Amino acid sequence: MTLEQRNVRDYGIEDDDSLDTAAIQAALDDCAGEGGEVYLPPGTYRSAPLRVGDDTTFRLANGAELRFVQDFTEFPTVESRWEGWDQDGFHPCLHVADASNVTITGEGVIDGGGSYWWVFVSLPPEQYPSELAARLEEIRSGNQQDEVSTFTVRPPLLQIDGCENVTVSGVTLRNSPFWNTHVVYSDDVTIHDVSIQNPPDAPNGDGIDIDSSRFVRVSDTHIDAGDDAICLKSGKDEQGREVGRPTENVVVTNCTVEHGHGGVVIGSETAGDVRHVTVTNCTFTDTDRGIRIKSKRGRGGTVEDLRFDTIIMRRVACPFVINGYYQTDIDSDPKPVTEATPNVRNVDFHHITAEEVESAAFLAGLPEQRFEGISFTDVDIDATRPFDASDLSPAMAKGYDQRHGVFCKSLGRVSFKDVRVTVPDGSGTPLTAEASSTVVLDGFEAEADEGPAVEADGVENLRIGGCVAPDDGEPFARVRGESDGESSVLLAGNYGDMDEAVVSVQPETVER
Repeated sequence: MTLEQRNVRDYGIEDDDSLDTAAIQAALDDCAGEGGEVYLPPGTYRSAPLRVGDDTTFRLANGAELRFVQDFTEFPTVESRWEGWDQDGFHPCLHVADASNVTITGEGVIDGGGSYWWVFVSLPPEQYPSELAARLEEIRSGNQQDEVSTFTVRPPLLQIDGCENVTVSGVTLRNSPFWNTHVVYSDDVTIHDVSIQNPPDAPNGDGIDIDSSRFVRVSDTHIDAGDDAICLKSGKDEQGREVGRPTENVVVTNCTVEHGHGGVVIGSETAGDVRHVTVTNCTFTDTDRGIRIKSKRGRGGTVEDLRFDTIIMRRVACPFVINGYYQTDIDSDPKPVTEATPNVRNVDFHHITAEEVESAAFLAGLPEQRFEGISFTDVDIDATRPFDASDLSPAMAKGYDQRHGVFCKSLGRVSFKDVRVTVPDGSGTPLTAEASSTVVLDGFEAEADEGPAVEADGVENLRIGGCVAPDDGEPFARVRGESDGESSVLLAGNYGDMDEAVVSVQPETVER
């Protein structure tokens, strides 16, 4: 069936400096409900925020550029979700809300004019224009705030809110005032062959945020972001738990990421759960972190059943992060487990290469809630890049000293099968595990010039198999038991004299 096409130029667009909002919105309104296509031919169009309704295809031709006006007075206040809370903020530039069967496509460009908005983030509030200050005061009067809240109610470039069956394909989305593309409370969303472009220093310049949504597919997309590139969220703290809408059944495949705080990130808004996610055939280059899961006490929610496969990362500060202490102190006593305690379980990393990275991995659960079922298979990490290449904290956990090797703490079970970790000469241990239940090493290889490959401190069960004992008499593993004396080490199927290569303060616990 051929869609009825509505050319926006037939709606009275003038070739002058006036805004084209009325003509474009009239075409979109005519299309909503009746079905059809709104066509933006080659040319440059300036507009205030726009809204796309049901059964609409919005097509931007090659050579068409839709630029959103740099004037906050043109952006009315709307209710949506900003950084995990349902609250008021500035109208998204292009808003698809409570709609179904929508397609945004073509080879054109959608530009959010973000530079106008970014300036306000770095300004002290007393230097805001008086009208903006009053507007923000009105908006914030009913909103929640926390220690990281800044001017975060700026407009996202594209928001898909409360929708079903939406496709975004072909277009370039760039210079978003806030997040670039926000999918929230929506089902059956496809993002394919899209280019997302934000400068590296764009504040809150996330690429794609998938937020309390289901059945989302992101494929063949390039993202150059100012913050997290692809981020999965499900609400913040008590309100997020009350809403209780998970992000689930998400597939990310054949994507390339350049710059950004993380390649694929889960959290820190995890209150409604994130589950059933696969990420395959992707590259992350020059990102701060690669695959990143972040939460903290107070968030709540469970992150589970995630699969990351066939990924290459280069020049990443830390390629693997699972962090239960986001922006909090890692050295803390156990707390009571409540609905506000986050949990992470069943996360698999397979067939992944990380080159020229600074810290191999940071994997830390909570002492009261050990994160469970973390597995690495066929993973090669070259963590020889100098720390000062980025001067970044590997995971944004307070009280943690940066190190090149893998760091594990407060995990239920973590396994490393056919994993190789290379660290610089004299830089410390390739794998350190603390206060964890079970650590399994199966064919684990470490490239280091001195000291043991593994330090285990307070690990209840250490399993070593398929590993090669050093032939120079140096230890392969140094084991310090739990204070209750119940730590154990099981050796099976190793090469060389592994009996002598495991040095333990409790030698009687080593089973051979």
